[in-house]
Amino acid sequence: MGKIVYVDVGTHFAQEFQSFFGSQKYFYTKIIRRLIGSHVLRRGEMISLSELRELMRQRHDLRRKKNCFISFFVEANARVIQHSDVYRSANGVFNCALTGDQQFSLINLYLANSDQLSQGSSIFSTKSNVSVNDAVPTAGVPSGLFFRSLKGLIERSIREYSVILRLNCEGVEDDVIYSAHEVFSDKLALVMGSLDDVRGCKGDDVYDALQQYLTINNLPFVSFSSEISSWSVAHKSINEVHKCFFE
Repeated sequence: MGKIVYVDVGTHFAQEFQSFFGSQKYFYTKIIRRLIGSHVLRRGEMISLSELRELMRQRHDLRRKKNCFISFFVEANARVIQHSDVYRSANGVFNCALTGDQQFSLINLYLANSDQLSQGSSIFSTKSNVSVNDAVPTAGVPSGLFFRSLKGLIERSIREYSVILRLNCEGVEDDVIYSAHEVFSDKLALVMGSLDDVRGCKGDDVYDALQQYLTINNLPFVSFSSEISSWSVAHKSINEVHKCFFE
């Protein structure tokens, strides 16, 4: 039987993965906090009851299909991996940062706001929220090398598969997408996450080129972050990939 391969690059506790395959406690705790924040404290984006019902429906549908998925997590910060049990849920966990370079190297991961577990840490020292004085070492793996190796690993046991790429890797998203598409070609069914850091780290021209590439190659992109407002559409998109692949 074929599989949907979910590859998350820049996991930071895999909050998006947990939004559908995490525990019921995790999910409903996040929902309750969001409802209190929006409806009681008047902070953050409001979630209507109809939106919440749709989210729960899409999530329930996805969870019924859990055995159809395998997952691989890429996380540059070893402290994040050590800090959470969610990484035990993945079929493979890789402690490295994907890069646009051609060779493997040991590099610095600059910590956002001097926080050892920050979500915004980056290999780019030019980001506004990082300092060259606050960094941890990590392995810098060329994106092309990583995806070629991952493809070989997958195909040792799975003949038919479709790939979903979820990413938020603080400025390297363009390199990751180009490499993943080059390696997996039409098996790359969906790209998810956030691309804002490409513009912030590399400028408008690089960001616009990435958007054009997605359009020309008919690569669908869906926003998917730790923000609950992104979950319903993201879950629906994953369900649609499953439907197209298996039906």
